[in-house]
Amino acid sequence: MYKPVPRGEIADALIHLRELFRQRNPSNEREHLTHERREIVTKNLLSNLFRTKEHPTLHAVLELADIFSLTVDGAHRLFGYDLEEIREYDFRLNGGRTHIVESYPFGRDLLIDLPVRLGGREVFGWNAMLHDLVQEWQTDIPIRALEEEGWDRPGAFYVHVGTEDSLGSSLPPGAVALVESISEEEQQRPNPRAIYLLQYGNGYRCSRCVVTRGKLLLLVSARSYTGPQEFSYPGQVRIAGRIRVFALSLPLPEYPLLRSLPLSSQGAPLVLPWEHSSLDRLFAAKHLRFQRSRQDDPLVRKILEDVFHTTFSRRTERRYRSPTLSQPHVDTLIQLTVMNVARYTDSLRAKRSLTSDLGRFSLEALLNARHLADMPNRSPRAQFPTPGDIWEDRRKEFVEWPTLLSSKFPQLRSWSGKVIRLAQGNAIRGIEPSLSPGSLMVLDELSGIPDLEKEAKKTGWSRSLYALRRGADFLCGHLDKDGNQFALLSNPPSGGPPVLFGAEEFIQLSRVAGVAVPV
Repeated sequence: MYKPVPRGEIADALIHLRELFRQRNPSNEREHLTHERREIVTKNLLSNLFRTKEHPTLHAVLELADIFSLTVDGAHRLFGYDLEEIREYDFRLNGGRTHIVESYPFGRDLLIDLPVRLGGREVFGWNAMLHDLVQEWQTDIPIRALEEEGWDRPGAFYVHVGTEDSLGSSLPPGAVALVESISEEEQQRPNPRAIYLLQYGNGYRCSRCVVTRGKLLLLVSARSYTGPQEFSYPGQVRIAGRIRVFALSLPLPEYPLLRSLPLSSQGAPLVLPWEHSSLDRLFAAKHLRFQRSRQDDPLVRKILEDVFHTTFSRRTERRYRSPTLSQPHVDTLIQLTVMNVARYTDSLRAKRSLTSDLGRFSLEALLNARHLADMPNRSPRAQFPTPGDIWEDRRKEFVEWPTLLSSKFPQLRSWSGKVIRLAQGNAIRGIEPSLSPGSLMVLDELSGIPDLEKEAKKTGWSRSLYALRRGADFLCGHLDKDGNQFALLSNPPSGGPPVLFGAEEFIQLSRVAGVAVPV
């Protein structure tokens, strides 16, 4: 998240940026005032740079973003902050709790692959490889193009299912899910077959539910779940949105400490992060909702102190949970964000500091430029895939093109031979939710025969899934032995024979390393 940048290097970058923008002659009063402000701010910063603290204030960073047309990420990178890495630290330090996660691509120039020509409707009617589904890709598209209408879904956001607090959840722990906002009518009458993100004063959970007579009732299938299943509605719980897709790495690790939401003597208000009117209200609510244990709190603080080389005191934390005129330094704000299980975009939004990156440049692009006229197009467009009706069908399945997918796997074209789509879905015993039609599976080659006795002792998503290619089709399920043959247990709970195959077909078998499932 942070690597110190020598002051001389920062000074050289500021001088380069100033000289670059001096090439632009002001053509009106507004541009003339902007030019004067740029000169004054740069001069003051250069004069004080070697006398100031290691970490700048958020105000100083965003002022530079404004005067030099830098993205939020670019202005932070000038001082050594990598905002993309906040997401990784969030998963590492907060992964035990179910919470809303950052999906904004701070690295706006990341080049990604996107589909441009899809296969015909018939190819989507059977289990098929990605290279059959996407016949042509558009490459080297900056990820910021995904914000164009038609690629994203306004109001959609992402949630991580906790690996400690999700006992009884309708989604497996460790999954990342896309949440879609719903109408007031659906909030009053949720669909019992749908999975919703529920907000409580002491956390979140993903669950099926019904509402009746002022009560929200959880529909829980896990036999081990013994927590409360009835809540006053809307007083004790809020339906934050509907789960539409979830993704999961496989096989799922076993989480022996899985439990329900922790008890809390004082719950947070039922307000979503982006609805808070101030930073102190955001952090105060987050603190109440995600109170850390005595064992966890010092460990997280130590990790953050090692990253930023500064001591983060509880007094500082309390200060920003109450109204204050104090302006946080960037290191403090990032630490508060991670400690309070928040998103950095929500912290900036609550500070009224979340500026638009539209039409702005990355730091790298500006530092590599010798003339402003040489700067690349800041508003690239990505072609929508054709045929259009098939693309719309895919959007109905997955709601939007997931930014998190492109952030993690920017060169998706190289995965064309490792991903299959299940046209009809697959109901496998113990897998909840089931692999629905449209589910995607990532395949890994096998280096040898797996330990099937060991795997048979595991259940659900923790037991490895396999995919067998047979002709033009793919079959999937758990793997077992049947005499001298292998057995693919793809039968649903209602029954059905296993798929048997011999050693000669074993080369056509792959392990499923991950899934993306519409729900």
